[in-house]
Amino acid sequence: MKIITIILSILLFSCNQSNDSNFTLDPSKPVEVGIESIEKSDSDLYIIDVYMINHQPVSGVQFKIEPDTFFEVDSVFGGRCKANDFQLHSNGKGTILGFSIAGNSIPESNNSKKENNILFSIKAKMKKEVNSPLSLSPIIASSDAKKIETISVPFELIGK
Repeated sequence: MKIITIILSILLFSCNQSNDSNFTLDPSKPVEVGIESIEKSDSDLYIIDVYMINHQPVSGVQFKIEPDTFFEVDSVFGGRCKANDFQLHSNGKGTILGFSIAGNSIPESNNSKKENNILFSIKAKMKKEVNSPLSLSPIIASSDAKKIETISVPFELIGK
């Protein structure tokens, strides 16, 4: 009976382990950005969580939600930007800019889970039904103000 208990414990422990045990920082890898989730809030607004998995410090971000015909941005807030004292600015067409006046950087990600790497959240009004994937056109700046290679992962809202 003790052997069965030990085997079951090991099995349960191994199943609960994160897949991020293989996550290692590699500055040669591009920054991955995308939309982690879109949820309807209490009002007519939606909350769009944007994530960033980065392997080197980031000193500035700029995004454009594409296509820009589905959402009108109300405000941008929170996430890793807020935690690192970044100012966030946006316009209704979906352009978002984030940087630190104090010169702070967003440190490297410590895992590859999207939900643990929320960069900021967007409050937006849906202008019309989304009928195609959403993507972000990003420009990400390194700590020495050079553009970092990025990959933008499209978000499929249809059927969600």
